[in-house]
Amino acid sequence: MQPAKPSRFSFVDEGEAVRRLNVDRDTLLELVASKRLRAYPGVGKGNFFRVGDLDTLADELHPNMATAPSLVGGDLLNPTNQRRQHDPAYKVHIRLQADLKWYDLTDEDLQTYIRELHPAAYEKQRSNVTSVIERLERLVALMDEAAARWRSQGEAVKTSDGPPDAPSASTGE
Repeated sequence: MQPAKPSRFSFVDEGEAVRRLNVDRDTLLELVASKRLRAYPGVGKGNFFRVGDLDTLADELHPNMATAPSLVGGDLLNPTNQRRQHDPAYKVHIRLQADLKWYDLTDEDLQTYIRELHPAAYEKQRSNVTSVIERLERLVALMDEAAARWRSQGEAVKTSDGPPDAPSASTGE
């Protein structure tokens, strides 16, 4: 399997490790717990992984991909060979960071917006707001499911030479 993308770093964070191995976070933690992959504790809650170790393990986990063209550059998924702007996890992370700006809006700010809202824009803006609420409620449900799974598993996955890992809202990206 070709590396997900060349890295100018020797180590990458958990989010990049998940992408390079094409697994979910729980599987990544299982690989660490079973000592198939070594995690290096980082600053904060996340771990780091050696790029070479990830590439070797990716070849092992996905042997049929060893001779296949790289999907990351878009050869199969994106015939125009244009790279995606952001991977899905990063898109959600960026959107949540941008949406945190709602906290600095006061009720007066919201009321002023409504006073200035053109009647012709009402339906479109209301539709936008309800769509965002639905997506955020779905995200909360998925986060709650993951947290319940972590609690039921005890989330006592230890790194090769570090303290137990705790669920992280961010991979430090």
